[in-house]
Amino acid sequence: MPDPFADDPALVHQVEVNGPGTHVIVIGIGHYDHLPGGGKTPTKHHLNLQQLTSPPVSARKVAAWFIEKFDCLDRPLANVSLVLSEPQRAEFTNSRTGMTYKVPTGTIDEVRAALTAWVDRTAAEPRNQILLYFNGHGLSVGMQNLYLLRDYGKDSEDPLLGALNYQRFLGGLATRTPSNQFFLFDACRSPNPIAALNRDGGQGVFGVEEEGRLGITLPMQQCPIFSTEIDRAALGRPKEESLCARAFIRAMSGACCKRIDNVWYVTTDRMLEALTDFQNREAVKGAAEQRADANSFAKLRLRRLGGAPSIPVFVRLDKQNLAAKTRITVLSGANPPRVISDPTSEGWKALDEWETELEMGQYKFQAESIDPGKQPVTCDDTVYPIMVDVRLEVSGWGN
Repeated sequence: MPDPFADDPALVHQVEVNGPGTHVIVIGIGHYDHLPGGGKTPTKHHLNLQQLTSPPVSARKVAAWFIEKFDCLDRPLANVSLVLSEPQRAEFTNSRTGMTYKVPTGTIDEVRAALTAWVDRTAAEPRNQILLYFNGHGLSVGMQNLYLLRDYGKDSEDPLLGALNYQRFLGGLATRTPSNQFFLFDACRSPNPIAALNRDGGQGVFGVEEEGRLGITLPMQQCPIFSTEIDRAALGRPKEESLCARAFIRAMSGACCKRIDNVWYVTTDRMLEALTDFQNREAVKGAAEQRADANSFAKLRLRRLGGAPSIPVFVRLDKQNLAAKTRITVLSGANPPRVISDPTSEGWKALDEWETELEMGQYKFQAESIDPGKQPVTCDDTVYPIMVDVRLEVSGWGN
């Protein structure tokens, strides 16, 4: 049997799927050869853009989550492709197989090849689902977006040759076989004259084919979502995953689930709300709000769960200086307590809040002082989508 990985260096995971599957590509562009610090001939069209460290971290974590955690009864995971732009050619280790891959570096030619192979693998089955996550620099003008790849600015006469043209890209994909198409663009949508003057610039990768879906009766459903609104920047953290990447993983894990005919699905119509809520709860400390947005919207069922979803729960104390003296647990029915924070455990660290995941239902959260003579503090709460914040009032204990 020919090795499918040999012809596509971006392919880092593939399994045999009987019937429709989910085909994922993840692109994280952090290093830009021709921006300041890129190491190659600087472009005069630098637009005051800098090198980024968050996109490769975000892309690695998104790809790893799909490989390790994504399951879907309707469209199981078929493959994951990964493109990473770092100063040196990046390696990625598949945690399921233990195999390590040198992935493409994020030039427009490499991205085009990875995208083409990604879509080609879906050509035999119209019920296939394709899913793309992109993180890197982005420019915007109205409803048009341009996503900059590693070699943006290589051509001094036409720097956008190293960019992906959003409108043309989606227009071409709309004439390809897979009928369910989801895209998450985790990038700034900042206005810039170069985007306004060259809104048709960049690469579409896929041309529009008049007879591309001839004979396919399923409707084309495209759902592009953006991490932020028009004319807004997207928030990342140096050497950490972006707010959107973290929110996306939580949402796909089950936080944006919806029950349809007694079956739980991760749906795109709840994705916008989930991304916005998760992003803003982390950006609240002095940062501007970051609201997810969509130009057009198709209600897709991205993942069918085998049972009830687990929901993110965030637990904090009203006096954080007592964290090192407080054991936090959660109880449900006759089940034994589940420990959320125990300062006596090995490797414990004080946090502003603790995150856990719980199935939907009624819970009793308890804060118990490790000092004798203080009564435990409890709080009853209901866990349900999208998330739950729990605050335990321990100020009555004093210092």
